[in-house]
Amino acid sequence: MSAAAADAKQTPAGEAPTDDAVVVECDLEAAPAKVWRAIAEPDLRDAWLGEAEAGPAEVRRADPPGRLDLAWPTHEGESLISFEIDPSEDGGSHLRITHHAPQTACVAPFRRRARSIVCAGQWRMAA
Repeated sequence: MSAAAADAKQTPAGEAPTDDAVVVECDLEAAPAKVWRAIAEPDLRDAWLGEAEAGPAEVRRADPPGRLDLAWPTHEGESLISFEIDPSEDGGSHLRITHHAPQTACVAPFRRRARSIVCAGQWRMAA
């Protein structure tokens, strides 16, 4: 397994990796630096994505401007959310968000295999 593949399989709090991930990908008009700022700065991230339901998110890995992994506390446990930002040819960004829910979470429609969702429209950022 490559280092990148191993990194993608990391889960919070020492949990065993699973294939129960939700993957969302979209293209944004904003440059990678602006997208990075929107996810890396807590106030901007909360304004864009909303606050974590059970306390502040904790940075597990930060490789600016391309990858940010957050431990996202929920009432069911801790999720791991990975943001990967790649530059687009048009000056915008391709954003891939991978969400690994806690083992105890009920994610019935996504059980047993990872799903990939591609945004049909454009996301807009206030940042």
